Amino acid sequence: LAGLILQLEAADSHLASGRSDRTQDILQQAMARARAALADARRAIGDLREDSTPDDLSEAVRKEVNHFTTATGILCALDLAPPATIPASACEHALRAVSEGLSNVARHAQARQAWVRVAGEDGALEIVVRDDGRGFDTAAVNGTSGHYGILGLRERARLAGGTLEVASAPGAGTTLRLRLPLH
Repeated sequence: LAGLILQLEAADSHLASGRSDRTQDILQQAMARARAALADARRAIGDLREDSTPDDLSEAVRKEVNHFTTATGILCALDLAPPATIPASACEHALRAVSEGLSNVARHAQARQAWVRVAGEDGALEIVVRDDGRGFDTAAVNGTSGHYGILGLRERARLAGGTLEVASAPGAGTTLRLRLPLH
């Protein structure tokens, strides 16, 4: 919404200066951004309403990765080695972590490739989403508003008794690692 406001202010300025063709370009971009924001909001509301516990975590993750690759054109390697038995709540948290991690790659990373790993290790379900993108300074975003995806993942980890690690540095890509207990 902040980006839309800036675009509309720029359009207003160009319109006042008589540059109607530039105004038209900016308005077209703003409309596209507004449509994308509306679609994101509807998807988020739908996600809150539906029972999203997957019957088969491996298949659900595979679909998420395929959707990501199709939508973005970014290659995504997949390593699936989940434990035989996973509690339903852990499955839901795992799938949300994969979805949010890949969404962040698509929106922010400017990556050429991503990797997703789902495995059982030491009595825990481990989900890793990694990219080779531009990375960021994790200290600069900790505790700041506007980073609701990572905040939501931290909250999921806390509620499930697990941990979330975010490793990144400018120019070095990003790795999200969620560990959820299986008991």
